[in-house]
Amino acid sequence: MSWVRLAAPLLLILALGACGLRPLYGTNSVGAAMSDRLAQVNVGVIGDRSGQVLRTELIRTLNPQGRPAQPAYDLGVSLVESQQDVNLISDLTTTRKNLTLTASFVLTDRKTGQPVFSDSVTEITSFNILADQYTTLVGERDARERALHSLGEDIRTRLALYFDRHP
Repeated sequence: MSWVRLAAPLLLILALGACGLRPLYGTNSVGAAMSDRLAQVNVGVIGDRSGQVLRTELIRTLNPQGRPAQPAYDLGVSLVESQQDVNLISDLTTTRKNLTLTASFVLTDRKTGQPVFSDSVTEITSFNILADQYTTLVGERDARERALHSLGEDIRTRLALYFDRHP
């Protein structure tokens, strides 16, 4: 019975190695090829200040070696923002808000001019409404920047999954 306890973890490790899971990123050839594919994406202009922050985040994560000279793909992103009151106290004063950001994106092949992948990602963050208006604005800005950073990571991950499935 004790040999079963010793063999079970070893068999589990061997089974995981044979299941076909592999990392998207890393130093192996798959990770290097994925980074090269992602680096061939040109990120288009996104309107307003939040769009500029998201675009900068996407360029930083997709093109860490600099923007591509001959990109193979164009990425178009549209950003929608909304706010909802979350916490009302007895005098109907709002003390907390949810900030919802949704980014819809389309990846277009430059050779054919045809969209090859489109999707959308949503991020919800919250901030407090305080008596000091400046503190509230700082909290709202921080919530927005956190959401935009997360949207950039989500878009990068979805593009990596697309490229992994369509070599």
